[in-house]
Order: sequence, then structure tokens, then C-alpha cells
Amino acid sequence: MCEFISFTHRYIPVGILERLPPKLNERPPQWKGRDEMETLLGSSDYKDWIKITEMFLGKASEGFTFTPKHKSNSFDNQRN
Repeated sequence: MCEFISFTHRYIPVGILERLPPKLNERPPQWKGRDEMETLLGSSDYKDWIKITEMFLGKASEGFTFTPKHKSNSFDNQRN
């Protein structure tokens, strides 16, 4: 499930497509959801993905580790 989330959280934000043609390497600002759940679902941090899977599937085992296969840099790294 974490691998699925790591793939689906990467999408082209609508704001970039509003101005055509898009510039190469254009990135949207860091996004914050309307509540904690929406922010978790839109997060690019793998620790948040583990929290989401634990909400649905129960607590992960003590030795569980997750390393994303794909690294996305579609968002700015600024934290507000």
C-alpha cells in the first residue's frame, strides 16, 4: 500500500496547467490541506504514508521499514 501511495501522490497540479506552455522544472508551492487527513494524503513524506496505512491496516510490526522506489521532486521543499 505504501508503494501505491508513493506512486499516486505524484501528479501534475492543475495550477501548473493553467498557464501554458509550462516552463521546464516549474514547481508549485508546498501544499497544506484543509485538515490533518487531507494533508497526510497529499504528503510526499514516506512516514506519513506509513501513518495512513496504519489507519486502515493496523499497526506495522516493530522491524518494518519502507524505502520508496521512486523519488519525486515535483514540489518545492519549503515548509510553512
